[in-house]
Amino acid sequence: MKHLSRWITLLLAGVAIAGAYLYVSHAIKAQQNRVQTPRPATPEQALEISTLSANIGSYSAAIKASGIVKPRYSLTMTSQVSGEVISLSDKFESGQIIKKGHLLGQLQNTELNSNVASAKNTLATAELALKEEIRQGEQANAEWEAAGFKGDPDSDLVLREPQLKAARADVESAKAALNNAQAQLKHTQLTAPFNALVVARSVSLGSYLSSGSEVGTLYSIDRAEIKVDLSNSDWLKLPDTKTLLKQGWPALISSIDDKNSWQGEILSINQHIDETTRMRSLLVSLEKPLDQSPALIPGAFVEISIQGKRLDNLWRLPNTALSQKSEIWYIDQDSRLAAFETTPRFVDSKYVYIEVPESMRQKTYQVLVQPYNSYLKGTLAQPLTTSTSTDTSVKP
Repeated sequence: MKHLSRWITLLLAGVAIAGAYLYVSHAIKAQQNRVQTPRPATPEQALEISTLSANIGSYSAAIKASGIVKPRYSLTMTSQVSGEVISLSDKFESGQIIKKGHLLGQLQNTELNSNVASAKNTLATAELALKEEIRQGEQANAEWEAAGFKGDPDSDLVLREPQLKAARADVESAKAALNNAQAQLKHTQLTAPFNALVVARSVSLGSYLSSGSEVGTLYSIDRAEIKVDLSNSDWLKLPDTKTLLKQGWPALISSIDDKNSWQGEILSINQHIDETTRMRSLLVSLEKPLDQSPALIPGAFVEISIQGKRLDNLWRLPNTALSQKSEIWYIDQDSRLAAFETTPRFVDSKYVYIEVPESMRQKTYQVLVQPYNSYLKGTLAQPLTTSTSTDTSVKP
């Protein structure tokens, strides 16, 4: 009985398995034979992006550099002769303004006074000898004529011509010696060679100076100068040398420590490149710097801003418009994203100035304000908000 039950159980399991197999096979075959209905195509979604209308314009770069204000002349004044300082001007003090020829101090040197007196005596003696020689020459000529001789004597000594030349030479030599002695004596007066600012005084009453001793330091006040070093890329933004010099090209001088500024101009341009810095420099000047309001003081650290030449066919775009890969992204005529690589002609604190490709100069394009690295070229795009880049021609 148990044996029969076991066989019945096995038979029922086999039937169940066969039935399951037939059902699965039928289902698979039905699925393969079923005609699938295609899904409807989903329309492409346009990417909404903030853009601006980029217009071609002409702009001028502002070339900025820094430098130190220096006077036109900086003089460490020294004594030309030796002597004791017996007087000093009240204005010969640091910070005082003095005029050209102002007597800063007086030296005493008795030897120089003696040399002048001696030179005067020598000159007087030479002039007396010359007068006597002239008289003797006239007498010799009279005696020659009285003797009835015809023509000139065999020797010019007879008429004392060489003696007269020697006497005149002695007078000229004596005059030169007197002038030299007087010049040396004049050097005992310490005078300002130009209108100047007294920077330092190095002597006091009673000081004894040797020839070459330092007296003080003077700065001229007629003109301030700032040397500015510029790179080759900066020079390419400026007009040619003749234009810069002929027109007195303006240069704005601004204090780094405060908001004061002064209007200077380009004075000169170096025609060589420094071997160390590999840069070329120009000189900016400001007339009468201490008379300005406020005064431009020597030694001040300033920023120089020079307006460059006008550059055409540029887009002025926000700095954010230039991608990390130095690309400008825009929407093309098919409303799809496109980009081109570029190097800005120049930049400032807010904008980047891009030279527009020649093939794109006849149309206005929508340029992305801030392109992201995830953007792909060819993506359908729709401007979200549109602003306009300013078209301005900037002339210095």
